[in-house]
Amino acid sequence: MAIITATRYNNLRSSVDSVFGVGTGNSGYGQTLQSSSVSVGDLVQADDLNNLYEDIRKSYRHQNGGDPTAAQLQEVVAGELIFDDDTTDFKGWDQYEALATNITTNRLTAAGSSLQQFNSTVSKTRTSNWNGTIEHRFNMSFATANDARYFFNSGGTLKITSSISGGSGSKTSDWKNNILGPAGTITINYTTTSKSGTQGTTTSQGWYDFNVGQNYTVYSQMNGGTGVYTENDYYIVVQKTSTSNLYVRVIFRDQDAGDQTGSGAAQDEDVNGNLTCSVQYQKAITNVVGPVPSFSVAGGSSL
Repeated sequence: MAIITATRYNNLRSSVDSVFGVGTGNSGYGQTLQSSSVSVGDLVQADDLNNLYEDIRKSYRHQNGGDPTAAQLQEVVAGELIFDDDTTDFKGWDQYEALATNITTNRLTAAGSSLQQFNSTVSKTRTSNWNGTIEHRFNMSFATANDARYFFNSGGTLKITSSISGGSGSKTSDWKNNILGPAGTITINYTTTSKSGTQGTTTSQGWYDFNVGQNYTVYSQMNGGTGVYTENDYYIVVQKTSTSNLYVRVIFRDQDAGDQTGSGAAQDEDVNGNLTCSVQYQKAITNVVGPVPSFSVAGGSSL
């Protein structure tokens, strides 16, 4: 039989709190624990263990999409004896510690069913023709630095998708089908930037890799066009302006100066159609509920 002292219980609860509660750095979801600390000298009751189980269960379900199995850990009943290692009923202290270690190890993993995608307020569409360089600039902000941590620790991401609809002409077609379309969606999470498409280069950098005040090109498709439009670029630059704000520049650079197709001067046509930069975010919504970021268009945006 295990003697569960207040100190032993509180140490395990502290471990769970670092994942499910406030935590530090890349650990902590910012949730309110159901369990409470036990005063030294008090008995650890079945309710104490079951409340701790509930905190562990919520963390585990957020990470895995389902509750711990009966062969991992079960709730206890008042009056039951708790053993150090219970491989029959799986209510032993070793089972609690093993699952607490499990949620700590997997704290930055979130099941797909634990997350939902939302539209931001800064998606923009440009309907007028353009040439040269235009940018969509915006901020993703959090109420506090801790809220930013909770968002990314619990699986939060920023998603950017650029596209052209309608329009005509070979340059517009090249931007639509050879640059923006193949880029897909660019996703920034806590530690990396990825793309859903086949074109362009991303970096192994995310929220925790960005130093305040420094620019990072997280996605680049330089000379991404084809044929006479090879010079054209599409890239994304971010800067963490504070521990609670990410400033984002989505840059469309049309460097094609025109090519001579016959007699007379070279012709440099504009890009037309509807150029859209769609900005979305994904956050935890179930047993762990992530903070909601706010968005604002920044100065210098020309989309």
